[in-house]
Amino acid sequence: MKKDIIRRLAASMVLAGAFALAATAQTTGTAAGKVAAAGTRVSAMDSSGRVVTLASPARRIVSISPAATEVAFAVGAGAYVVGDTTYCDYPAAAVALPKVGGFSASTISVERIVALKPDLVLTAGPSMHGAVETALAKLGIAVFAYDPVDFAGIAKGMNAMGDLAATGDTARAASGAMLAAIEKVRSAVSSVPKDRRPTVFWEVYDDPLMTCGAASFPHAIIEASGGRDIFTDLPGAWPRVSAEEVIRRAPDYIMGADDHGDKLTAAGVAARPGWSTIPAVKSGRIVLLPANIVSRAGPRVAEGVQALARALYPELFR
Repeated sequence: MKKDIIRRLAASMVLAGAFALAATAQTTGTAAGKVAAAGTRVSAMDSSGRVVTLASPARRIVSISPAATEVAFAVGAGAYVVGDTTYCDYPAAAVALPKVGGFSASTISVERIVALKPDLVLTAGPSMHGAVETALAKLGIAVFAYDPVDFAGIAKGMNAMGDLAATGDTARAASGAMLAAIEKVRSAVSSVPKDRRPTVFWEVYDDPLMTCGAASFPHAIIEASGGRDIFTDLPGAWPRVSAEEVIRRAPDYIMGADDHGDKLTAAGVAARPGWSTIPAVKSGRIVLLPANIVSRAGPRVAEGVQALARALYPELFR
C-alpha cells in the first residue's frame, strides 16, 4: 500500500494555488526567448533555483521523471532523449527508449545513466531524486530539476528545457498554448458565482483516506475548472481526512484519477458506511479522469482542466 501511495503522490508533482495568467505570460521566459545555435553556451534556471549551464545545447538527454520526459518531447527536444524510466509512457516514442529504472531514487541505476553518455539528466528535483543528483554531480553530469509548483512553473520549466536544447521557440509556443487553453476554461466558467460552483471531494487514496490540500496539483485543476475543493482549508498537499468529515461536507462530486482500480467506483463508494447520503453518491456524480492529465505536471494539464470542467459544466463544454 505504501509503495502505491508513493507512486501516486510522487507522480503528482505538487501544484497549487490561484493563478493570474495575464501576469504569468510576462514571466514564463528564460534567456529572453532566444534560441541557441549548436556549439553555443546555453543556460537556464531549473525548478530548484539552480542555474544549469551547458557548453553546447543538450543533444543526449536522459530523463528520470515522467513529467520531464513528456515536457522534453513537447518542447521539441524528443529526438535528443536517449533514455528514460519504466514510468515514462508518453508520448509513444518514450516507451521504446532504454530504461534506467523506475521513478523513485532507489530504483534508478546511475550506471545505466552514465552508459548512455548524457550531457543532461532531467530529474523530479532533490526531494525525489536528491541521491541521484548528488551522484551525477560527482561525475560531472549536468542535472536539470523539473518540479513545478504551479501552472506558471510548468511553463517556465518548459521554456527553460527548450533553452537548454536550443528549441526555445517551440517551447514557448507549447507553453503559451497550454496557458491559453487553461485561461479559456477559466473565462468560460467566470460567470458562475463562486457560491454556486459545485463542490468536489478529490480522493487520492482510500485507505487511509487521503485528499488534496490547497498546495496540490488536483486542487489547482479543480479551482481552474470552476469547482470548489471541499478541503481547500487544509494545509499541505496530501492530508488524511475522515469519512465522517467527507460525509459532513457533502460534496456535489467525488472525483479522482482513473488509476484507482476497484478502489474508487460508483458501487464501491455507495457501499461505504454512510456515504449513500452524500449528494455526489445520490446523483451518481463519481467521476474518474485520466491519471496522466490530472496527476502529471506536463503540458497536458490543460486537457485535465478541460476534462474536469466538462464534467462540472456539460452545458458550457459541449
